Amino acid sequence: MNLLVTNDDGIDAPGLAALAEVAAVWAAERADEWRMSEYVETGGLRWGQAFGQAANVSWPFARIRVSRERVHLTMKFWKIWNLTFDLEKSELQAIRKRHGLFSVGVQFEHRKGDYPPFLLFWTFREKTLFGELRRLGYNVLDTSTT
Repeated sequence: MNLLVTNDDGIDAPGLAALAEVAAVWAAERADEWRMSEYVETGGLRWGQAFGQAANVSWPFARIRVSRERVHLTMKFWKIWNLTFDLEKSELQAIRKRHGLFSVGVQFEHRKGDYPPFLLFWTFREKTLFGELRRLGYNVLDTSTT
């Protein structure tokens, strides 16, 4: 990247150009780091006491945001119903695949007492989501519960 920076008289200022180039590279690297530090996907959400005793919303009413520190599940059903489940990595006991009728779910088994014991995020991008969970340091069990 070659930038030409001039002062008001049109005189080249090579030192400023080099500084601007370094700043642009640094900003691009930080943006890449930020994008790589989390994963976000839209899907569905099922939550409750167990699979058969749970509320459910389908795509596009839920979102998962995964970082190295936590899994953040949100459900927004217009302005009527909003829920958030924020699970720190240390609160997760297991992450496993669960098959539904039309999609695959990611079940989060946790030890957070004030949340429903059953939390499942529905995804159409199973391989991508499981890959991103693993990339961000989560142990994902390939076994499926029924």
